[in-house]
Order: sequence, then structure tokens, then C-alpha cells
Amino acid sequence: METYSSYNVSVVLFATFGSLFTGYSLAIIVATVGQPTWYESLHLEPDATAPGYNHTTTIIGASNGVFFAGGTLGCLLGGWLADKLGRVKGFRVAAIVGIIGAAIQTGAVNQATYLVGRVITGLAAGQTMVAMPTYFSEVSPPRSRGLMAGAHGSGINIGYALAGWVGYGCFFESKSSFGWRFPNAVLAIWGLCLLGGSFFVPESPRWLVSRGQDEKALQILCKLHHDPTDIEDHFAHQELRFIKSQLEIDLTLITEHGQWQLFTMPTYRRRSILGFFLMMGGQNVGVLVINNYNTLLYQSLGLSNMEALVVGASYNTWAALANIGGATVSDRLGRRRALLIGYAGCVIMFSIATGLIATFSENASRTYAGTAVAFLFLYVFFYGSLIDVNQYTVVAEIFPSHIRSQGSSYSFAALFLTDVLWVDLAATAQATIGWRYYLVFLCLGIVHFAHLWFKLPEIRLANFSHGWWEQTSGLALEEIDVLFGKEERASSNEEPKAMTHVVEEE
Repeated sequence: METYSSYNVSVVLFATFGSLFTGYSLAIIVATVGQPTWYESLHLEPDATAPGYNHTTTIIGASNGVFFAGGTLGCLLGGWLADKLGRVKGFRVAAIVGIIGAAIQTGAVNQATYLVGRVITGLAAGQTMVAMPTYFSEVSPPRSRGLMAGAHGSGINIGYALAGWVGYGCFFESKSSFGWRFPNAVLAIWGLCLLGGSFFVPESPRWLVSRGQDEKALQILCKLHHDPTDIEDHFAHQELRFIKSQLEIDLTLITEHGQWQLFTMPTYRRRSILGFFLMMGGQNVGVLVINNYNTLLYQSLGLSNMEALVVGASYNTWAALANIGGATVSDRLGRRRALLIGYAGCVIMFSIATGLIATFSENASRTYAGTAVAFLFLYVFFYGSLIDVNQYTVVAEIFPSHIRSQGSSYSFAALFLTDVLWVDLAATAQATIGWRYYLVFLCLGIVHFAHLWFKLPEIRLANFSHGWWEQTSGLALEEIDVLFGKEERASSNEEPKAMTHVVEEE
């Protein structure tokens, strides 16, 4: 019987430190720019009306830009490391890089050193962004994969929330650089937790099978999916047969199509494009611009510095709760339906919030400001519970084992590449054109909704299907190939040698 054990749950929870590291590293800039002593330490002008403030916005933009540039490289490197060294050793390397980056970032005494630290932490965040959802998907049973792989998005949002509250707590230490250095130092703690935890979690069974370690893979599968009522662990043996069958198919494809099949084979190229645009879409609805500049946004709505930090931390806490709730219904709701509802909800809520922000710019009423903040909270509810929790899972699911790390790395690189553009522009855009900057994200949100409507199949068991919601979550990872043009797939009922050749649609 398909199930997961308490050991399976503990493995996922331990590995979530990698996701928490990712989220905290993404969010710490928010708390940092809200600390007055950061400006003093790096010799920046904090007054928006002063002549030198243009340079300050440039440095804030650069702090985000270099982080996401490092993240893009980290994504590409992370996929290669996961295949070369294994999933666990891959995020072990990421943890070490992250600890080094956090140390440099914390100890920075000038602008250049701080930017170097941001590049290195971005490199580590890119690696964990790729490594964690891949690992979660490969150690989770099919019917619970949405819940367990959704731990990545939940961990990221918890990291965001923690960064917000740590930053708020340190705001009251306004007379020394401790106020901004300590929140940055906490990032190293999450890296240390990930590094330490990596010695207690098992390697991915799918990676072990690809290295010929079938016996070890079976032992891990039995521990992960042990059912006390099934003393012979039938489900674990069935899953191993699936993995071995698919591996033989994959090796045949490598022989016939070479190492670049991710781009040369139509079925894999289609998945690469889907994954790339899915991760790009998650950022094109403006979520990270709001997150990374929420202190400046809330201040522009008339909130004090302290009030902006409190609202920002509450916003991310609400997002984390929404994400956790979304993970619990992901497998029942289905990835496609969840994403479409999420995009529609985000566009509607952000449209209303943008209108209220525009009205506030002409009529500085606290009523408009408060209502705008409320709709931003509704916006992030749709994003966290339906988009964020599912996008990482989908990207990890749609690629077969032999190119999962490569495909995921290219897809997640889209997230960082997109954010390099939007976040780098945001500080200057908000200071010059204000709310009009948000209109870009509203238009792009509509475009991505249309793209998913026509291009994303559902990943759920067929017995849940009805009408145009073609539900197919609950399929084993090795069974998902059929959704993308493969007419034959691995089967647990066949020995590997009996498998026929895979035919793909052009």
C-alpha cells in the first residue's frame, strides 16, 4: 500500500532547512534597508529628499540585482552538482557557500564588501532553490507529493516571515550596527542547520539507482514508505521497479539523442519551456518586488518605519500560513486548477490594490492606505496558497529522473533572471513613476494565466478527472512522461528488459 512513514516526514522537515535558508536569504534585504544604522555603516543617504538619495537607491537596487545574478549561476551550478555528487552532497555544498556569504554580508564595512556577500549568498540560494524541490519530489510517495514537495514553498515563506520578525526585533537596537548585522548573521544559522542535517537524511533513491546502487535504494525506499500492515514492503519494491524501468528507457534515450536531449527532443524541450515560463510567471505577477521593497512601499503609504516593518513581517507570516494551508490541499485540488485560480486571484487583488495606491498618491487618506494593504494581504494569500506551493512541485515533477536536476536548474534560473530585471528596477521605478510600475505585472499576470490555460497538463490520478480539469497528480514520477508526448512509459508490472522503445510526439 502506498504510504509514508514518520521517517519520511522527518526527512522532509529536516531538509526544509534548505528552503528556509532560501527564503531568509531572499527576504533579509527587506529588514536590512529598514534599519537606519545600515545606511550609516555603508555611508548611504537615508533621506529620500536629499540629493545623495539617488546613489542610495542605486545601491539598494544593486544589492538585489547582484543577489539574483548569483542566484541564476547557483541554479545552473546546483543542477550539475546534484547529478554529479548526489542530491544530498549538492545541498551540503550550498550550505557551506551560504555560510561564507552570510559571514561576509554580516561583517561588511563598506558597500563593495556588502555586495560581494550578496553575490555569494545568492549563489547558495540558487543552489538550494534547485536542490530542495528535486529532493522532496524524489523521496515522496505519489499521492502525498504535493504536500511534501510543497514543503519547499512553505519553508521559503517561513524564511521570509522569520527575516521580517528578526528585523523588527532588531529595529529597537537603533544606536549600533547590531540592528542590521544580527539579522544577516542569522542566515548563517540556517546554513549550519542545513549542513548538519544533511548528514542525517538519506540520498535520493532515484539517484542511487542511476549509480547502480539498487540495494541501497531499496533499503531507503522501505524506510521512507514503510507500512506496518505490509511486512514485505510491496509498495517500495513496486516503486523500485518503476525507477529501474524508467532508467533503462532514459539510458536508451541518452545513447540515441546525446546529452543535450533536454533541448533537442520535442517532448523534453516542451517541458523546459513550460518550466521556464512557469517560474518566470511566478515573478511576473510582482510578488518579489512587493516583498523586497515592502518597507519602502508601506512608507510611501504613510506608515512609519517601525509600522512598515511590522506590516511587512505580518504580510510574510500570513503568506507562510497560506502556503502551508495550500500544501495540504495540493494533491486533492490538482496543480493546474490551483495555479489558474491563483493567477486569477492575484491579478484581481493586485488590480484593486494598485488602484487604491494610485488614489492614495492623490488623496493621502489612511483609509485608502489601510484598504490597499488589506488587498495586498489577499493578493499574497492567492499567491502563497495556490501559486508558490505548486510551481516548485510542478517543475520537479515534469522532468524524468535522468534530466530532473538539469531541467529544474534551467527552470529555476528563470526565477532569478526575471528578478534581476524587476528588482533591480524597482527602487528607481518606485521613486519615479510609483504605482504605475505595478501595471506591468498586472498585464504579465494575464499573459501567464493564458499560457498555463493552454499549455499545462494536470498531474493527478485519472480517477479524479472531470471535464476540462484533466487531473493527473498522484502519478508516480516515472508515469508523468505520458502527459508530454511519450506513448509508452515505465511500468511496475514489467521487467526492465521487457520494455519497448519510447515513442514521442513531434
